[in-house]
Amino acid sequence: MNKKICIIALIITSSLGFSQIQLDNTLVSERVVATNLDVPWDLTYGNDGWIWFTELSGRISRLNPATDEVQLIHTVPDVEVFGFSAGMHSIVLHPEFPSTPYVYVHYMNSTTTSKLVRYTYGIDSNTLSSPLTLLDNIPGSVSHNGSRMLISNDKLFISIGDGYVNPSTSQDLNTLNGNMLRLNLDGSVPSDNPIPDSYIWSFGHRNPQGLCLGNGKMYSSEHGTSIDDEINIIEENRNYGWPNVQGFCNTASEMTFCTNENVKEPIWTWTPAIAPCGMDYFDHPSIPEWQNSLLLAVLKDKRIIQLQLSADGNSILEENSYLINAYGRIRDILVTPDGSIYFCTSNHDYTGTPSADDDKIIELKNDNPLSIASVEDISFSVFPNPSNGIFTLEFDTIIDAEYSIEVISVNGRSVFKQTIQGSSSTIHANTLASGLYFLKVNSSTASTIKKLVIK
Repeated sequence: MNKKICIIALIITSSLGFSQIQLDNTLVSERVVATNLDVPWDLTYGNDGWIWFTELSGRISRLNPATDEVQLIHTVPDVEVFGFSAGMHSIVLHPEFPSTPYVYVHYMNSTTTSKLVRYTYGIDSNTLSSPLTLLDNIPGSVSHNGSRMLISNDKLFISIGDGYVNPSTSQDLNTLNGNMLRLNLDGSVPSDNPIPDSYIWSFGHRNPQGLCLGNGKMYSSEHGTSIDDEINIIEENRNYGWPNVQGFCNTASEMTFCTNENVKEPIWTWTPAIAPCGMDYFDHPSIPEWQNSLLLAVLKDKRIIQLQLSADGNSILEENSYLINAYGRIRDILVTPDGSIYFCTSNHDYTGTPSADDDKIIELKNDNPLSIASVEDISFSVFPNPSNGIFTLEFDTIIDAEYSIEVISVNGRSVFKQTIQGSSSTIHANTLASGLYFLKVNSSTASTIKKLVIK
């Protein structure tokens, strides 16, 4: 495979104490928003407008993007911290959070097992309670526990690594190791999973530590050995090869195995290994140079990588690196609905070299509103906003064309669609739960997105 790799590291230090990244036409500022953390592992955005995150020791907190306030919500009592990277891992919120106030976490609860637990969030008390174990006795070890989660179409996906000590389990469909699992939100096995009465969605994984949705696809980053770290597109009932295949099917034995065992090859690899970790999909007009890209947190090579996707999302066209060695090991990265990007360092882990105020959460964003406005092609107003779900959409000029509107949740789900015509329309979306959404207006030639709040 031909690869186009660009290393971009033009960083401007300002007199205000923060740095900036100059892209082709966009200046991206970087700002530290939280310090003195202990290996923040996973970042997720909630409909409450806060960024929720876990720390390896068992803490669950949330960060207010508007004020940088950090609130400790809960410390999970039975987290087992040991080995290379075992402890508290991933977190995801229910798609209708906080009206459905469920918080899902995955963590090591012994030196040999992990579990998936659902907590209930109390809005008034700002606490988590009523832990309900959805999946228990997941085999685990000192490392290679995987652990990224997302919710798509009311199904919870979680990546589980091979457990480090026995790679062959990734090809054993009677274990949970080395698999992408798919669950109903109550913890039961979906009736349409590819293997009856099994949580397994895909298998043959080594240590997948990044997971995100984009282009209607599920992308995963996965640690190889010293070679062949991977970016994969996750498909139902596909084998991803480990330990029989590393990277592409490019040796005689690998080609035979791939043909016989329905192996899905990666769309990108790295040799030598870089230790790719958390990943998110970016497609916001605030940074045009990064639209339709995967943003990847990197541990060993200590950087953020932008992977430019093809229009159909099936391949990677270009790789660009940023913030090389600027913050140390980077564990996770998150794109918020307004196009801001947050990432967290992992310098207090087993092989990091922490500075005095590590670990940190850092924000990247385009602070120039003119560059955001310039890409909006459809000018309209929404009022009232916030609303109870009944609101008026009014175009700034007289039009007679037909437009489609779509309401999208912060998890990327399309929850409401309608076709409209005329300069003003009243929209009845009052069946939607309260929270933050995005209103996308499309014509045949243009598209614009605005925030929409339903109370």
